[in-house]
Amino acid sequence: MHSGNMSLVRAVIPGFILQSEDLNISTDSSWRCKVDDAVKILSAKDWDRSMGPPLLLTNERVDGGKADKEWLAVDFDDSEWDTATRYSMKVHMLPILEPRRLVKRTIPMLPETEEQFSQVSKTDSNSAEQIASWDDLVKRAKPVQVSENSRVTVVLDSALLTTGLLQLHFRGGARSKIRIRCAECFEEAPDADNPNLFARRKGDREDTSGVLLGLDDYYSVDSNSGASDDAQYEPFWFRTFRYVELSITTEEMPLKILKFSYRASHYPLDITTQFSSFPTSEMKNQWEISLNTLRNCMHETYEDCPFYEQNQFAMDGRMQILFTYQLAHDDRLARKCMQEFYSSRRPDGLIETHFPSPFPGVNIPYFSLYWILMVYDHMMYMGDERLVRRYLGAIDGILDHFSQRVDVNNGLVGRLEWDTWPFVDWAPEWSSIAPGGDFRDLAVPPSYRRTGFSTYSSLICSYTLKKAADICDFVKRCDTADEYRRRAADLNNAVLTHCFRGDFIVDGPDSPDAERSQHSHVFAVLSGALEGESARLVLLRALTEQGFVRCSYAMSFYVLEAALQTGIYDRIRTSLLEPWSTMIHQNLTTWAESAAMPRSDCHGWSAVPIHDFVANVAGIRPTAPGFKVIRFEPRRSFWENMSGIFATGTGLVLLSWSPGNPVEFTPNFDVRVEVPQGHGSYESFAVRKSQTLRLDIE
Repeated sequence: MHSGNMSLVRAVIPGFILQSEDLNISTDSSWRCKVDDAVKILSAKDWDRSMGPPLLLTNERVDGGKADKEWLAVDFDDSEWDTATRYSMKVHMLPILEPRRLVKRTIPMLPETEEQFSQVSKTDSNSAEQIASWDDLVKRAKPVQVSENSRVTVVLDSALLTTGLLQLHFRGGARSKIRIRCAECFEEAPDADNPNLFARRKGDREDTSGVLLGLDDYYSVDSNSGASDDAQYEPFWFRTFRYVELSITTEEMPLKILKFSYRASHYPLDITTQFSSFPTSEMKNQWEISLNTLRNCMHETYEDCPFYEQNQFAMDGRMQILFTYQLAHDDRLARKCMQEFYSSRRPDGLIETHFPSPFPGVNIPYFSLYWILMVYDHMMYMGDERLVRRYLGAIDGILDHFSQRVDVNNGLVGRLEWDTWPFVDWAPEWSSIAPGGDFRDLAVPPSYRRTGFSTYSSLICSYTLKKAADICDFVKRCDTADEYRRRAADLNNAVLTHCFRGDFIVDGPDSPDAERSQHSHVFAVLSGALEGESARLVLLRALTEQGFVRCSYAMSFYVLEAALQTGIYDRIRTSLLEPWSTMIHQNLTTWAESAAMPRSDCHGWSAVPIHDFVANVAGIRPTAPGFKVIRFEPRRSFWENMSGIFATGTGLVLLSWSPGNPVEFTPNFDVRVEVPQGHGSYESFAVRKSQTLRLDIE
């Protein structure tokens, strides 16, 4: 038995409630209803396992003969429908509440924008005439007729990977069978013997010579449909696609396709951060692809990937929210995300790894730490003390969960609960499943598998403890802040004692020298375990020499932060961004999940160029809660002529520079600005609203 989709919440007791303020349409017995026997949601047994686990079950099989035609029309006759029945959980003289309470929607409604496909990629015959006729349909709304007793398959290209609501309008075609397959790209056929269900083989995303793996919707045309009868099909939930394959099999009556298009739908983020131009076409592509990636991972929640899972993960969400702050002064979806994870708290102090979800999933304990970082980012960008105070108890509970697992002998964070997944990163070297193992072997350092200890465990805890200490300082919980910093220092000392080999850090206390990863070194820097020249040399070696497990796209944000902190960013930025150059050359229009696991072509955590362009190259980041202080540290060598507008948590900043001219920094709000003076020192300026600060920064 499969309980169904992992990301869409549904009630244990079905029902519908509407409370209207302006119109008298609140739910009562005047409403009518019926069971829709025409639509069946495909179950896990219908899932193509070559695409990985059946995490997203939203596809449909529709019997057009059972469907109510035009039921949305004002004059539709609903006399055959049942009268809605009101029911209550209340019992006389018992203190029982109703199971539901309506609250106002906290995010805006998702707009739907009419779009058409860009081109016809291929048809079953690939004849010029057939391609031209389908091209006329998608570009000029000229109907296409599929003759009787025939089969036609056509693949349409939307040019950019997108999310939207498909809409197919047709006429006639009694008993015809229609299949709609949505896919991200063509690819090599999967290896049936590979136990790793996440493994895929993808190349140029515009190469249509491979197989098209995707999710299918099925529609059977009404057997009583006349030659002049019109009908339409629109799946209930949005679909994700770059390519859509439409396959039609007719019987005795031809089927005329009147329209096949979609309504693009995403969270309506009003992006205010803008660059007037880019120094290279590649940087322009990096920016635009990053925006498209983030956009397609924002709907009712943040999503890891819109195609396969649509799960809101805490690790992914931390970065996606940060990227959102850097684009727009809009934290509504971020607040919703933080509150939803807060609502998922477990008895062991952790939050659910992904939420909302209709049932508990396998927990990744480290992801709870990323939720704390999510709260920290909101503090720094938005400065809402009331929000921070609300989450203090949950923060302490998460940190205590890891504190309870610190080994009394070596002081390191030890083994987590047996049924959890100690996921770290999709590194290629960590992407195999041991004989008799399962997916929980993936993305885990070998040291943890052997002993339950990994250097990363202690360092990510230390890093988060320090951020939590800053949160406590913000709300004047200074004693707790001091405690967190002491605990972080203890973890750092334990790592240096048991895992530091002088020139590098190994992945666990018993690890041989060969077991070393960039991850341990990156978080040794971010946690403060390594500082100064030692941190610089050790990190530089880990990021430039062979023999270290490399961080994947998911960890690239933290790699860039560590490089910046140690002063090696300028030296290695180009090499760190090479994976994004590779994806551009492969014609992706969104960023993939990882190089080792290229299952998903659209993963929000990979939109790192947004952060890099804004915080690192333009050099705008907060150093005090609520963006009250901006550290302005531009890197002109990466952008010769800069002109842009940047969103902050308080207002907008206008920024420009060009060769031979000073940098001009103009905020539309009062702010204190820190600018570099060399050797790690900064000079602070009070800048008034609309005042232009001119600086000679090279």
